[in-house]
This record gives sequence, structure tokens and C-alpha cells, in this order.
Amino acid sequence: MSRDGAYAPDPGDFSPRVPGPDPNPNPNPNSNPSPIPQPQGAPRGLLLFYALHRISLRPTHGYEILQDIETKTNGAWRPGAGSIYPMLKRLEAMGYIQAERARGEAVEQKVYSITPAGVKYLRDAKKACTTAGQRWNAMKEIFIELVDPEDLAKFFTDGMRAQSELMKEMLRSKMDILPRSEVEYMVREYALVLERQLEWANRLLSEIKNKA
Repeated sequence: MSRDGAYAPDPGDFSPRVPGPDPNPNPNPNSNPSPIPQPQGAPRGLLLFYALHRISLRPTHGYEILQDIETKTNGAWRPGAGSIYPMLKRLEAMGYIQAERARGEAVEQKVYSITPAGVKYLRDAKKACTTAGQRWNAMKEIFIELVDPEDLAKFFTDGMRAQSELMKEMLRSKMDILPRSEVEYMVREYALVLERQLEWANRLLSEIKNKA
């Protein structure tokens, strides 16, 4: 927590931390245990982080954020109104966004815009976000243990393709605003990684043939 009492980005998490109520206060030890929670499609706090980023681009309705997320994830992530609006209220209470009534709307709606404090918070949060890959990589041994052998082929091929597409799309989306030398450096590094991966794959295929 910062000196002014506002929550700062948590360096141990993917995205900023927001205060909220305990989802299960005073649990009854005699009650039936709840089902084991399933892994979520998005890291904790990502909705807050993306919503603040989206609002920083231009004043936005809450439902526009939901529609934007659903469109960009092809429907894979569909946060509901029960998630976005309480979170927007918390961001407003924390001084990171401000709300105004939309003009000319038949139904009263709020339009959210970012504040200077929100801009600073978002900038700090984005810096924490850039190290998320390092933290996920540090947990690779845990993921290796959790994947069963019968699921490995799909996990391996899907993950490999998804990671490659992510890096290429990320670079293409920002290369026009980056210095040419920086873009060239990243592409060369990417090519070098591909060469090493190809060498590893060919070496492994040779080992498999020799064992046959």
C-alpha cells in the first residue's frame, strides 16, 4: 500500500491488487465442502487492469468494456456485469477513475474516464505486467507435473502455436511506433530462438529414431 493509502501494483501478481470482501467469511466447518474451484481463464486482477487501460484510451461505458473483452477473446472470456460494475465503483472510490452521466441516453448510464492518479497507477501496473512472463516461467516445474501424459500432445502443440502467435501479433501491433533498430533486434532474437528450437527438434527426432 502506498503512502496515500491507495493500493499499488502487487509485484508478485500479474496485475494490480484491488481491495474486496472475503468471498467466504466465517466458513461453517460443519457444512458440506464447496466444489474445488476450476482454474480460471484469466489471471487474478486482469479485469481491473484491462478495464483501466481501456478507460485510459477514451471515456467508456462499463458494457463497452465487457463487449470489447468478449470480442477480443472470441468469447473465451465473458466477465459479467456482476464483475465489472462493482469493480468500477471501487476504482472510482480509490480515485483512479471518475464517472459522469451520459448525455442524450434514454436510460441513465455512466461514462468513466481516467484520473491523473489512475494514469500513474496504470503506468506502474504495466511495468509489473511486463515481468509476468518471468514469473510464469519460474513456475514451469509445477505446470510440468500437472500435465498428464495423455494430455501432453495437445498441451504441447496448442501452447507452442499460441505463444508464437502471441509474440508475432504483439510485435506487429506496436512495430510502427517503435524505433527500427529495436524492431530489428527483436526479429533477429526471434529468428535465433527458432533456429535453436529447430536444432533441438532435429536432435530429439534423431534420438527417437536411434532408440527404435
